[in-house]
Amino acid sequence: MDLQRKLNRVLNSASSLFIVPGFSETKMQDIAKGANLAVGTLYSMFKSKDDLLNFIFAATLNSDFINGIRSLPLKIDPENQLLIDTKAVYKAETKNMALILNQTDNDAAFEEMINYLFKTFNRYGAYFLILERNPQMNPQLLTLYRKYRKELYQNIATFLADLQVHNKIRRLYDSIIIIDQIFWWSAHKRFDSFDRKNSDLDLLKFQTIVTDHLVKGFEP
Repeated sequence: MDLQRKLNRVLNSASSLFIVPGFSETKMQDIAKGANLAVGTLYSMFKSKDDLLNFIFAATLNSDFINGIRSLPLKIDPENQLLIDTKAVYKAETKNMALILNQTDNDAAFEEMINYLFKTFNRYGAYFLILERNPQMNPQLLTLYRKYRKELYQNIATFLADLQVHNKIRRLYDSIIIIDQIFWWSAHKRFDSFDRKNSDLDLLKFQTIVTDHLVKGFEP
């Protein structure tokens, strides 16, 4: 098993366990077991659980991060760099979403918004849930996440109001219901629902059904 495959196994195992049962309740041997590695091998990769947590955040923020790792044990840049990278990602995601939300004259803008929310939560869902389930773990990252989430609610609420004015959609739900419904199916369903270990979960099918439900439900 090459290094990148090992790291991806650790990423998946630790991400799930840091959500349920939680960061403080998870032991390194639990993560090793979930990644199908010996505990000693895991400690040769990460000297501490904190290093492993920062690895999860860094690998989530940068999809190429794992491919660039060449030596072990892995030591992530100081946490202030993690804060800088997180701010940059939130800024970029907000900007990308704004490009969609500014197209109120586009008949497909509502569905494009839904698809982009799924894309965002599929990628960053584990990161968000780790912060939600362990609120005392990193208050600075939690504050950034809350600010991002609040701004997302507000921007989409404004977008929905504009669509209603132009008779593109009918008034049915608010932005919180839409965002939280998509977040549940793209993140909670995978990581902390009671049947999350069901190997038959088809996330793409869920996305298709939820998107269809929302689009038809909002038709004027």
